Parts: sequence; C-alpha cells; structure tokens
Amino acid sequence: MSERPAAIVFDFDGTIADTEWPIFELVRDAFRAHGLDYALEEWVKGIGLADNKSLPELLEEALGEPPDPEIIRSAARRRATWAEEMGLFPGVVEVISAAADAGIPLAVASSSTSAWVEPHLQRLELIHHFVTIRTRDHVDRGKPAPDLYLSAAAELGVDPGDAVAIEDSRHGCAAAKAAGMTCLVVPNRITVLDPPHDADLLLDSLLDFPFGRFGLV
Repeated sequence: MSERPAAIVFDFDGTIADTEWPIFELVRDAFRAHGLDYALEEWVKGIGLADNKSLPELLEEALGEPPDPEIIRSAARRRATWAEEMGLFPGVVEVISAAADAGIPLAVASSSTSAWVEPHLQRLELIHHFVTIRTRDHVDRGKPAPDLYLSAAAELGVDPGDAVAIEDSRHGCAAAKAAGMTCLVVPNRITVLDPPHDADLLLDSLLDFPFGRFGLV
C-alpha cells in the first residue's frame, strides 16, 4: 500500500506497550527459583499467540509436579507492581497523533484480554484514540488466525485490504496478512529473535514510521 490507509490497527503487547520483556523476566525468574532454566529462544515461540499456557502450567509441565505456590504468588505481586509502571514504545504517540490529524480511524487487535488491554490504555491516556478495541474475548480464534483483524475492520467499517496493521511478532503478522491487511512490523528485544518473513515493512522503531508513504504528512 502506497496511499493513505482507511484505518490503522495496532497490536498491543510488545507494539504499543513494553509488556513482553517484563513478563519473560517473571517467567524466567520463577523457573530459576525452582532450579530450572527458561530460554528466551523458547519464550519467543509463543509471542503473539492467543492461548499460551499460564506460569503455573508451564512450571508444572517442566517440573512434573505442581510448582511452589509462594513463588507463584510472588510473581503475581511483582507483575501487579510493574504493570503500573510500564511505558510506551518510542514513536507510538507520534503515529497515533499523525493518524488522528489525518482523520484515519484507529483500532487495537490484541491476543490479550480486555481486562488486560483496556486498563492499560486508560492509564497510558490512549484509549480515547481508538474507535474499537478487539481482544481475545471477542473472537473464537486468536492469532495467528485472522479473526481479530477481521473483527477490527468490521467494527471500523473498512475493507481489511485498505487497512494497515502494526505488529511486533511473527504470529501477529501472520494474522494481519491472513486478514488481507498491509502489515508493518517493529520487532522488540524479544521478537527480534523470530522476525516474520512476510511483513510488508520491517522497522527498527516506530520513530522510523514512513509517514510519507502512507500519506500522513
């Protein structure tokens, strides 16, 4: 696509907000507390998928028995603390502002739940920019199936082929492409280990967003 899109649809985790690295650290540290290793190369395989196993499930599978409940409670407390502190990736605000100035509607299509995504968008003072927020709660199939992106396009009233998706992961890109969208991918420090090969555009940062290419200048 080399003209102004009818809509821009953002992924959330790892694309708008820097959530994926802290979650990996929680998982890694919980594994270490049980005397186990958990490699980043293993974790990246599930980034962008809708139905990943929970920390207790991962640990029980690795241990062959239920994990230490106090370690699980400690991880939950730690997650609640950092979740209130996580910030935006560079360039997110600039892209949102340019789209708003151009009258391009925005949406979110996330593999996470509404209970996770919407409070964070409110805390980050971004929620009012999005016409619709579609999450795992709203579809039968999560990413890499196209359902989330198709649902977002339907809510916006646009043809998916006229929309641009912004993603960070291979599975997310597969979902956007399956929906027929142009997909721009900005890998983060985790997903850079497993970049998609079918992205229409791969950027180091949203600060490098091609505003001219998409008619946002």
